[in-house]
Amino acid sequence: MEVIRRSNAEIEREIGSVAYFIRKRRKERGYTQEQLAKSSGVGLAFLKRLEGGDENLHLAKVLQVLRHLNADLFPKEYQ
Repeated sequence: MEVIRRSNAEIEREIGSVAYFIRKRRKERGYTQEQLAKSSGVGLAFLKRLEGGDENLHLAKVLQVLRHLNADLFPKEYQ
């Protein structure tokens, strides 16, 4: 399976700010992807897919990673 590398700007444009936020927060805290995956209780492959912008992920696991980073996800109405 070929891994497609995308810039932060591309990820944010394509799938919104969740993947960008997680990647940014992870780097700010000095975690590698492997460290964050292990400490938040998800698999490394899942975290790579999440940061890479995969749109087909289990929401519960996304929330698990966000909560580990002291963040949450809330719906927002468009106006």
